[in-house]
Amino acid sequence: MAQQRHWEPDQSGYDRLLTLPYSGWSWEYVRRNPDLKAAYRRAGAVRAFRGHRSDGSMIFRLNQRCYVAEQFGLHFIPPPSLSAFDTTPFWLPEVMSASFDAASEIEARLRRGGALLRWDDIPGEKHFLITPGRREKLVIEAPGYAAQLALDAQALPIPQAVYFSLRLGAGQLVGQNLQHVEEFARVCHGLGPRHKCLRGLSPEKLRDTIIALDGALAGVRRRRIAEVIFGKDRIDSDWDNGDETYKKRTKRLVEKGFALMKSGYRKLL
Repeated sequence: MAQQRHWEPDQSGYDRLLTLPYSGWSWEYVRRNPDLKAAYRRAGAVRAFRGHRSDGSMIFRLNQRCYVAEQFGLHFIPPPSLSAFDTTPFWLPEVMSASFDAASEIEARLRRGGALLRWDDIPGEKHFLITPGRREKLVIEAPGYAAQLALDAQALPIPQAVYFSLRLGAGQLVGQNLQHVEEFARVCHGLGPRHKCLRGLSPEKLRDTIIALDGALAGVRRRRIAEVIFGKDRIDSDWDNGDETYKKRTKRLVEKGFALMKSGYRKLL
C-alpha cells in the first residue's frame, strides 16, 4: 500500500468521541471494518424504515430480519459513513455481556406492589425498533449513557421482557453493581454511582487507538501516527530509544485498533 505523506486528522472530532457510551465506541470501531461495509452493501433491500411517533421519539421498522447484520451482532446495519452521534445501533441481546434476565426482580417488585418502571419515565432520546420475529426494542440515549431494553406488547420493559440490557458511558458504568431495577431509574436520573472503566479501555485509550487505526487504514506511516497521538516533540526526542519507545507503543495501538475493529468491539458491549 502506498504511503500517504500528508495526514491531518480532526483532533477535535476525536476528542468528541470521549463522551460516547461504550455502545457508541463499539459502533465507531466496527463501522470502519471493510467486512461490515461490504455486508452493508449485500444487505440490499433489508433496510430500517424511519419515522417519528407523536411523542417525538424515533421509530425504526425492518421489513425482515437482517441475517447479514446479525453476523456483526446488530439487528440491522446503519450506513457505515454515519458516526455514533448520527445513528443509533441496535445490538442483539445475545452479544451484550451486561444483559441479564430481570424476570425474578420484576416479579418480586410486582408482588411488593411497587410502581412499574415505564420507559417514558426515563429521560433521554428514545429510538424504537420493530423487527419480524424479535421483541420490540427501545434504545434510550442521554449524555453519559445509552440503555437498550426489550419491550412487551404494551410497550413496557416489564414484566414480559426477557432482556433488560443497560449500556452506560465509560464515566458512569455500574456493571455488576447493578443489582435491582430500581437502580436503573436512579442512574438514568443523573446520580453518580460508583463506576470503573473496562481495563485498558478507558475513553482516552480508545480515542488514541482509533486514531492509530484510522492512520493505518489510510496507509500512514506509524511515526506520523505517533506524532498525532503523542506530539511531534516527544517523537523527535524518543522515537526508538530504550525498551518502552513510542515506536513500540504506536505498534501496539495499531494492533489493538485492528483487533477492536474486527471482533474486539464486542468486548465493549
